[in-house]
Amino acid sequence: MHFIQKNNYVLFVLVLCILFTVVGTKKMGNETSYEKIVVTEGDTLWGYSIQYAEKVPTERWIEDVMTLNDLSSTTIHVGEELRIPLGKGTSRRDVATHMAGEEK
Repeated sequence: MHFIQKNNYVLFVLVLCILFTVVGTKKMGNETSYEKIVVTEGDTLWGYSIQYAEKVPTERWIEDVMTLNDLSSTTIHVGEELRIPLGKGTSRRDVATHMAGEEK
């Protein structure tokens, strides 16, 4: 007990380190990964949402894509590069397969 009273700053620094580690780990688990895709003829944000939104409501997913890509409307153009948020269960291979037109 005498050690803690004399060195309470060490205990304080230790508690802060543990706190920041827990918060940082939790934040890393909530990060979303993104994939870049190029818009092709006939593609729409609605169509992409069916492929990639998973458990996110379509409207919210489209709003997220619009915000992420600084779009002022849902209109997208052929050749435009978009960043698409990937769900936790989606891998980069799945996106490449969808882009190539293959079935899972």
